[in-house]
Amino acid sequence: MYLQQLQCVRCGKSYPPLPQATTCPQCKDDINRPGILDLVYEDCPDTNGLTEMILHPDRSKGIWAYEKLLPVEPSYPRISLGEGHTPLLQAPALASCLGVGALWLKNETMNPTGSFKDRIAVMVVAKALEAKARTLILVSSGNMANSVAAYGALAGLETIAIVSPKVTRERLNSVAVYGGKVVRVNGTSSDRLGLCFLAAERFGWFNANSPHNPYGPHGAKTISYEVLAQNGGKNFDWIVSPVGFGCNFVGNWKGFEDLIRMGLISRLPRLVAVQAEGSPSLVRAFEKGLDEGVPGPQDTIAGGISQVVTPNSILALRAIRASKGAAIAVTDEEMLAAISLLARKAGIYAEPAAAAALAGLKKLVKERRVDKNDRVLVIISGGGRKDPHSSLSLKDPCFPHVEPSLFELEKALR
Repeated sequence: MYLQQLQCVRCGKSYPPLPQATTCPQCKDDINRPGILDLVYEDCPDTNGLTEMILHPDRSKGIWAYEKLLPVEPSYPRISLGEGHTPLLQAPALASCLGVGALWLKNETMNPTGSFKDRIAVMVVAKALEAKARTLILVSSGNMANSVAAYGALAGLETIAIVSPKVTRERLNSVAVYGGKVVRVNGTSSDRLGLCFLAAERFGWFNANSPHNPYGPHGAKTISYEVLAQNGGKNFDWIVSPVGFGCNFVGNWKGFEDLIRMGLISRLPRLVAVQAEGSPSLVRAFEKGLDEGVPGPQDTIAGGISQVVTPNSILALRAIRASKGAAIAVTDEEMLAAISLLARKAGIYAEPAAAAALAGLKKLVKERRVDKNDRVLVIISGGGRKDPHSSLSLKDPCFPHVEPSLFELEKALR
C-alpha cells in the first residue's frame, strides 16, 4: 500500500507523511486532547502478492516480513532483533476454567525485550533513521523505554526515557544496560508528556512516544496478520487486549481492516479494551457514549495501563464501535488473580497490565456476554519478570529454609 498523507482525527486537517511527524500542530493546546495523526493509504492493486505475504510470511525478517504493508521508505536499512511471530497458543485448561469454548493466547512476552512494544519501537526507530535523528525521547512506564533503548542501541541512537518516580528499578535496569538515560519526573503522566514534547522541540530530539508517533501503531498491526496465518486463516469472535496508550489496540484494528480489504476475512472480530478500575479513561468514555477519553485518576498497580487519559482514545473508541466490541474495567485484585491463573493454567508469567486482559475476559464470561461456543483470543502484552514485586499477591509467598532431611522437607511442604 502507498502512504498518501497523515490526517488529524480531531480536526481533519491533512499533512504530508514526514518521518518526524507527531501530532496535529493545530490541535496541540491540551496534552490530554492531542490531534492524533492517522495514516491514509492508497490501496495496493497487488492483493494476491499481499495475501501470500500474510499467509506465508518470512519469519526470519521479523515484522519486516510485512514490509509492503508498513509505512517505511524502501531506501533505509531495516533494523531488527527478531521481533514478532510470537507463539499463538491454544489454552484448553484455561478455557475450561473460564467456561469458554475455545481460547487462544498471543504470547507477546516472547518478543526480544519481553513485550509487544518491540513491534512499535522498531517502526519508531526506523522513522527516526529516516528523519536522520540522533536522540530519541519518550515517556514510559518501562516496556516502551526498554524497547526503544534496545532498538535505538542497534541503530546507534541515544535514548532518553522520562518515567514516573513510581516505576521500579527492576523495570529500568535494562534501559541503562542498553545505554539509555532515565530521568524520574514528578507529576502526572500528562505532566511528563508535556515535558517530553517541550524537550523534543527545544533540543531537536525525535519524539518516540508510541501514541504520538503516527507510525508506531502500524508495527502493532502485524499481530493481526500473524494470528490469522497461525490459526489457519480462521477468524476469531472476540479479541481481548489491555489498553493504556491505545496503540496496540488501534494497531490491531488497523490490521484486521487490512485483512478485510484483502478479502482474507469477512468481518471484524469484536475488539475488547480492558483497563484498570483505577485508571478507566477509555471505559468511562465508552460507557457515556463519548467520542474520546475522559481524564481521570492513576490509581493502579498496572503501570502499563495507567494514564490520566488514553491518548489514542478517539481511534480506540472508533475501533470498539466499528467491531461491536466492548470496554471493561478490572480491579488490581482481579489482575493479580489473573496473573496466577494464567501462570498455573497456561504457563505464562504476565505483568499486571497484561493480565488485565484475562481478567477482563473472565468478567465478560461472568456477565454472559461471551458465548460458550465463541472463539476468543487474549493478547498477553508483556511479561512479569521485569517487575516481579508488582506481580505478587497481597500475601507474599513463603519459601521455607530447611535442613537436608526428608522429615524436614515433608514438614515444610505440608
